[in-house]
Formats: sequence, structure tokens, C-alpha cells
Amino acid sequence: MDEMVTYELPLNERIRTFMRLEHLFSQASYTLRGYSTWDSRATLSSLIDILELLARSDFKNELLKELEFLHNSLAGLHDTLGVDLGQLTTILDQLTDSISSLHHTDGQLGHELRDNELIAALLQRSSVIGGSCRFDMPAYHFWLQQAAESRIEKVESWYEQLKIVNRPIVLILGILRESANPAQLQAESGFYQQSLDTSTETKLIRVSINSKLPYFAELSGGKHRFTIRFLEPRETGRPMQTNDNVAFELNCCSL
Repeated sequence: MDEMVTYELPLNERIRTFMRLEHLFSQASYTLRGYSTWDSRATLSSLIDILELLARSDFKNELLKELEFLHNSLAGLHDTLGVDLGQLTTILDQLTDSISSLHHTDGQLGHELRDNELIAALLQRSSVIGGSCRFDMPAYHFWLQQAAESRIEKVESWYEQLKIVNRPIVLILGILRESANPAQLQAESGFYQQSLDTSTETKLIRVSINSKLPYFAELSGGKHRFTIRFLEPRETGRPMQTNDNVAFELNCCSL
């Protein structure tokens, strides 16, 4: 079976933020245990970006609202015919654990990391392009010269402190992505548009195509409708919409 590549469009700001954090956590975990100083720099850069997103005063409440909404929605499926009760119970327990952990966390998420002198200095320099150069931050340069094992241990401990955010985001987005029934469709001359059912809030659009096709999907839209254009990259100039009919899989995810 040919491999598929998926393009996604979040349709509200909350899901956009969650997906950005998902991306940053994945990026951080990839370089987390790397031995070079550039691995440590890359991981810390991702952690700084995560802390910047968490600095929004309402983020913790937004995360709790989504977790509680999912818990209430899924709890209502207990008596639905055909539901895997074992899997449902596991998911509800995970949601309950995440809600409880967040309720028992005082203050802004990530505040303990912000109190670290090195992290605080990196946050302060984050708005300056190339602002963590060794002549800008000699203390950071000194830290980067420590043994790789020591650096990795420290960065892992910082990453661990943010798992209280990562776990529920992975859970929320996993549930959301699995909430839709896939439809096999075709974009005539590389174009497709669809109206959304406004009685149910669609939170995420997912479009999957054969990875061997010479196109990528450009998605745009809002709460009423969305548009998909399949574009062909060019050596020079802007990508052009293909004239081919493109088969794709569509998932409109909502809960």
C-alpha cells in the first residue's frame, strides 16, 4: 500500500495553539538526547518557544476547558451500542488524570522553568535574531561546554517539567483526529470546496493524498466552509494549481 501524506487545517485558535505546541514538543524530543552542543541549542530553542506560548494568561484555562469538554462528551457514549467500553474507560481515565494534574498546578504553566536563571536569560534574548551567540551570552556558552551527559540530564529534567502540558495535548489531538469517518473524494482540476455543518463545530480538516503524487494540498477556510487546492511546486515562481483530477481522503474532525 502506498504511503500517504496528510495536510491539516485547524479551524479555531485553541486547536491552532495545541498543534503548534505538539510540533514544538516533537521537535524538542527529536534533539533531546543528542550529544552535540547544537542538539542542546535546538532543544532549548524549542523549549523557549513552548514557554512563550504558555505565557498566554488564559492558556491553562483553555486547556482545561477542552479536556473537560472531551470528558463530558465521551462520558455520554457509555450506553452507546458498539462502543469499546474498555478503550473508552482508558481514555476517560487519562482525561481525568490530566484535568486533576492541571487543577493541582499553581500559577502559570512552566513558571518553575521561567525561574531558572539560564532559561530566563534565553527568554529575554529570544526576540533578538541570533541573540544566543557566545559573545551575547557567555554563561550559556559556558554551560554548553559541559559534558554531553550532564547537559542531556539537565535538558531532560526541564523537558519533564513540561510534560504536564504535552500529555493532554497529545491526548486531545489524538482523540480529535480519530473522531471523523474518512471520505474518499476527488478534486476536479485540483480544486475542492465544501460547506460545513454549522450544527456541529468542526475543529480540524485533514486531507491525505498518495505521497508519490507531485502535488501538495493548500487548505483554507473557516467555520462555514473550506477550500482545498492541489498545487505543483515549480523551480521558479509561485506553485501552480494542477489541472489534474486528484483523489484524496478527507476527514472533518469534530466532537
